[in-house]
Amino acid sequence: MQDSLFTTELPLVNTDEELERVKKTYPDYDPYFIASGCIKERREKFNNLWSQFKSLADDHFLSQIKKEFHERTWEMYIGCVLQKFFTSVSSENIGPDFILNKEKVDEIFIEVVACRKGDSADAVPDMFAAEKPEDIIVQDVPHDKMLLRLSSSITYKANKYKDFINTKNKPYVIAINKGALGCPDPQIPLALKCLFGLGYENFKQINGQLVYNGWTRREFIEKSNGEKISMIFFEKDENNFVSAIIYSPDNILNAPDKIGSDCVLIHNPKARFPIDVKTFSFLEQWKTEYLGDRLEIKKIEP
Repeated sequence: MQDSLFTTELPLVNTDEELERVKKTYPDYDPYFIASGCIKERREKFNNLWSQFKSLADDHFLSQIKKEFHERTWEMYIGCVLQKFFTSVSSENIGPDFILNKEKVDEIFIEVVACRKGDSADAVPDMFAAEKPEDIIVQDVPHDKMLLRLSSSITYKANKYKDFINTKNKPYVIAINKGALGCPDPQIPLALKCLFGLGYENFKQINGQLVYNGWTRREFIEKSNGEKISMIFFEKDENNFVSAIIYSPDNILNAPDKIGSDCVLIHNPKARFPIDVKTFSFLEQWKTEYLGDRLEIKKIEP
């Protein structure tokens, strides 16, 4: 397979005006693909990942990346992370994106998905970036709309391979990225909130002091059309075939040099085929447990 991710001859540019002219030359291409191919530092970063990943790329990867750059670069990134830490990583043109330890006892299937902002009334709005201090405005972080996009993406990928996984009886992991949504996470990985129905941190006053009292409960978010979207994916028995979620909030362009350090793994406490903590020991991991009727979210210490 070719050495560059960018099969189209894209010129290097130095100004925004030059970049806009190139975008107009290729109106059907993803603007993110154009910008990444035309800016030297970006091109080098993505081509470095491509050199590590290309042996895993399916037959449609290079054609699809021109129009789905965010989605395909997340797939590439996860492939690179897996290759770094596992000796047996394979990819096929059908089925989930990656297989660890194919046809062995410890086989694991991994499917990749990247959120899009959407185009309905519930779409995640663009964040305004002020160029001068006087242009700074106060903006709410659209957590609810981001949660709707996360929930939709996870549910879609779960349903797509549910029958396939149920014939394999092996762990299934969904790797999801929200970098394209362009907004920061709150104090915990945002994906936790649409997996376990977390609302807001709760405190109570004891002897004049505020004491942490867990999280409020939020089982659904209502869309603008009145439809209620579940925020308790891992609490539903029907989703026990999904063993865990790998989650990153970052765009691949902003990914750290130590690949994978931006990702977390969230275990499904009801998983039919749970994943041993040691399997992904290189990732930050989260588990849950109930203390009475209170759900406790815990980060697993390495």
